[in-house]
Amino acid sequence: MADVRRLIELSMVPPLAQEVATQISAGVASKAEIAALTAIATADATDPATTMALANINKAKINAIIAALKA
Repeated sequence: MADVRRLIELSMVPPLAQEVATQISAGVASKAEIAALTAIATADATDPATTMALANINKAKINAIIAALKA
């Protein structure tokens, strides 16, 4: 995720850039909860009933995102 070359371009010394990139990658890669998140595949709402169903799906997805970020 973090690009060592870009960190070096931003004046970070190479050993530190490598360490920062490694820590960022390890932190993100270790979050299985984040990796398991999927896009909402429900079709757009066209009437009140499907609007409510879509709102409930969105709420559940938002709660899953919050839980993944807290994990």
